[in-house]
Amino acid sequence: MKTAPLHFDQVSFRHGKKAVLESFSLALHAGEVALLAAPNGAGKTTALWLAAGLYAPAGGGVTVQGRDPFSDRAVLGQVGFVAEGAPLPPAWTGAEVLDFQRATFPRWDGAEVERLVSAFGLDLGARVKTLSRGQRGKLALVCALATRPEVLLLDEATLGLDVATRRMIAGEVLGRVAEDGCAVLMSSHEIAEAERAADRLVLLDGGRASCDEAVSSLLERHRILSWDGDVLDPPAALAAQPLPSPLGHRAIALAWNEDAARPWLASGGRAEPADLETIYLSLTGETAVA
Repeated sequence: MKTAPLHFDQVSFRHGKKAVLESFSLALHAGEVALLAAPNGAGKTTALWLAAGLYAPAGGGVTVQGRDPFSDRAVLGQVGFVAEGAPLPPAWTGAEVLDFQRATFPRWDGAEVERLVSAFGLDLGARVKTLSRGQRGKLALVCALATRPEVLLLDEATLGLDVATRRMIAGEVLGRVAEDGCAVLMSSHEIAEAERAADRLVLLDGGRASCDEAVSSLLERHRILSWDGDVLDPPAALAAQPLPSPLGHRAIALAWNEDAARPWLASGGRAEPADLETIYLSLTGETAVA
């Protein structure tokens, strides 16, 4: 069996006295895009920093291509990382940022840099501190993708960006997955946008992966239900969880079953596909805002 490009094996980590990760396990394979989702403070950024070799786990192990990224720094040449807010040296120009990256990463692809800089419309003579948030995000992504990474880590890489920029970045990431078989682990609060790219949803809760399931499977077994007051509640087999609704009744079915639902639908009940954001809110117990 081939080694997973990125593997968390029973990882634990603490910030001071606070346990952030506890027995967290995840194996991410080539060509997979996994969305790491959780409320703030649940450990998403910590997991990504561990994968990037910026932290060492207190327990368990993290490997990139079978190697420890914290102690074996050479393996980081195979890792692309875009941190939240794209923290780049503010006084440097875009060209200086790229020159530094070129000298650091052995897999640097100059032709890819030229393509991405042109596609993103970047002014490499401008200093980082003068760039908009979107432009900084694009420059950071150029730095990450130009290394031709085997593992790409995106920590809220599209947070606060406009829709067009988010979709452009997602398109470039998916293009890299299709072209190189890159494994992608991303954290994002933009669940609706991430649904376009993610193959898997990994939900962090209590420091562990409380859910690790294919997005296609999640969408298949959930439905949004609605019905008027003269219609009976959905059958228990659908495991319906109430959702807020200004008119009539609304719920999310956690265990959709066409056969079990058929009589209820015939009586006036309605069902429609669920979106990943509402599924995420149901998994985290936050359906009051769904």
